[in-house]
Amino acid sequence: MLTETMPAVENVSMVSAVSQNETLPSDAEITRRVMKIRSSWSVAERLRRRREANTRFADLLDALTTEHTAA
Repeated sequence: MLTETMPAVENVSMVSAVSQNETLPSDAEITRRVMKIRSSWSVAERLRRRREANTRFADLLDALTTEHTAA
C-alpha cells in the first residue's frame, strides 16, 4: 500500500498557525450561550436529557471500575 505522508514538523506548524489566530469565547460567553439554549427546552426535554446524562455517567463509572479492576 502506497501512502504519502506529510512530515510531522510541517503538520504541527500548520495546526499551530490556525489555532494561534482563533479567539476562544470566555467562560461567561459559553455559559450565556448554554443558558440560552437550555431556556428553550421543555420540562420533558430537560428530564430526558438528565436521564441520558445519568445513564452515561453510570456507564462511565462502570467502565472506569472495570478498567481499574482489570489493571
